[in-house]
Amino acid sequence: MRKMTWFVLVMLLALGVGSVAAQDPTPTPLPPVAFSAPAQTFAGESDNLAGVDPSGQTVTYWHQYNSPSQLAIITGLVDAFNSSNAYGITVNAVPMGSYNDIRTAMNNAIISGELPNLVAGYPNDALSYALDDAVVDLSPYYSDAQWGLSDDTLADLNQVALDAWVFDEAGRLGVPNQMSGQVIFTNSAMMQELGFSADSPRTLDEFAAAACAAATSGLTGADGGAVQGFPIVTDSSQFESLLAGIGGSIWIDGQWNFTSDESLRVLQVFKDLYDQGCAYIPAERFGNTADWARGLNPFAFSSSAGIAPTMNTMRDAGNVVTDWRVIAAPSSAEGDKPTLQLFTPGIMVIAGTPEQQLASWIFLRYFSTPEIQAQWSQQLSLFPLSKSAAGLLDMSKLNPQFAVVVEQFANDELNVYVSPQNLSYGTVRDIVAAGLADITSGGMDVAEVAQRMTDDANAALAESEG
Repeated sequence: MRKMTWFVLVMLLALGVGSVAAQDPTPTPLPPVAFSAPAQTFAGESDNLAGVDPSGQTVTYWHQYNSPSQLAIITGLVDAFNSSNAYGITVNAVPMGSYNDIRTAMNNAIISGELPNLVAGYPNDALSYALDDAVVDLSPYYSDAQWGLSDDTLADLNQVALDAWVFDEAGRLGVPNQMSGQVIFTNSAMMQELGFSADSPRTLDEFAAAACAAATSGLTGADGGAVQGFPIVTDSSQFESLLAGIGGSIWIDGQWNFTSDESLRVLQVFKDLYDQGCAYIPAERFGNTADWARGLNPFAFSSSAGIAPTMNTMRDAGNVVTDWRVIAAPSSAEGDKPTLQLFTPGIMVIAGTPEQQLASWIFLRYFSTPEIQAQWSQQLSLFPLSKSAAGLLDMSKLNPQFAVVVEQFANDELNVYVSPQNLSYGTVRDIVAAGLADITSGGMDVAEVAQRMTDDANAALAESEG
C-alpha cells in the first residue's frame, strides 16, 4: 500500500512539474546576429607587453545581456571575433543577470578566486574591485606601441566617456560599451497647444513655465485623465541632468557640493513646482514616462534605453501622443547648448595571467572599432563610442526621435555630462533621492536640505576613503 501511495505521489509531482514547465517555457533562442567586420591584427614591437603572447587563450566574459534579442546580438559579436581573430583567442560569453547580480557574483568570486577575465559593470564597480587588486589598469595597453591605440584612434573616441573610467588612484579601469543618455520625452503637440515651440523646453525657466501651463491647462489625455505638470522622480540622474544643463555639478574641488548657486536654483525649481501644483510625484516606478505616454503630462525624463518600452505604452494607450520629440536637458539661457547626461557602463579586464589580460584587451579593442560600434549601437539604440562609428549609422533605421539626438551627439551640438565616479557615489544617489523627497512632499527648506545633503555626502566620501 505504501508503495502504491509513493507511486501516486511521484506521478502527481511529475504532472505538477510538467504543468509548471508548460506555463513558463524557456524562451526560444534567436539566431546570432551577423557581425561582418573581422578582428584586426597588430604589427610592430610591444614596449609595455614585450614577450606576452595571447595566442590560444580562452577568455570568460560575464555580461548582463539576458533577453533573447540581446543574447542574439552579443553572441553574434563574440562569434565574429572568435572566428576572425588571428591569435586563436576564444571568448566565452556568459549571461549573469543584472548589473546587481554581476556585482554580487564578482564579490563572491574575489573571495573564492574563481574569477572571470572580463566583466560588465559601472566605473564605481571597477574602483571597488580595484581595492582587492582584481581589476587591471589598462593604461599600458592603451599606450602600447603594438597593441595600443594610435593618436588618430584616440582622437576619434569620445573622451568624456573614456575618462569616466579613469581614477587618479587606480588608473584606467575599463572601456565603455553600453552608452545611453538621460533625455526628455516631450509632447510637441501639447507644448504648442500650451503656447510653446515644438522643441521646448529649451531653458530651465521655460521648463518651469511649461510645467505650470500644463498643470493649469484643463487638457485631458487617455481615458479623459487630467493633464498634470512635471513628473518628479526623486532620482539623482534627473536632478544632475538639470543641474549640468545650467553649468553646475554636484562635485566641486574634490568634494560633494549641493550648496552652489546652480544646485540651489534647481532644488528651488523642484520645490516651487511641487508647492504650486505644477509638479507631482508618480505613484509607481516609471510612472513618469507611463503618464507621458498616455498624454497626461507635457514631458518626462528617461534613459534613451527607455524609448522602446515607452513606445509600447503609447500604443497600448491608443496613441494619444502623436507628435513627440526626444531632447536633451534644457540650458540656462536661450542659444546655449543643451546637455546630455551620458551613462557609461562598460567592460573591465580582471586580473589574470599576462596572456589572459592581453587576450581580453584584444577583444575590447575589437568591441570598440568603428564598424562594430556602429552595428552594436544600431542594434541596441545606443550612443556610439566614436565619431567614425556615428558616421556609419543608418539613421533611417533608428527611431527618428532618437536619431536626432544621436546626430547632435555625433556633431558636438550637445554638452556631455558624466556623473562623478567614486566609491561613495552610490550612497550619494540615495542622499539626493531623500533630499528631493524632503523639499517636495516633505515641505522642507531648500538651503537646509542642501547643506545636509552636502554634509552627508562628504561623510560618505570620507568613509569610503578611510
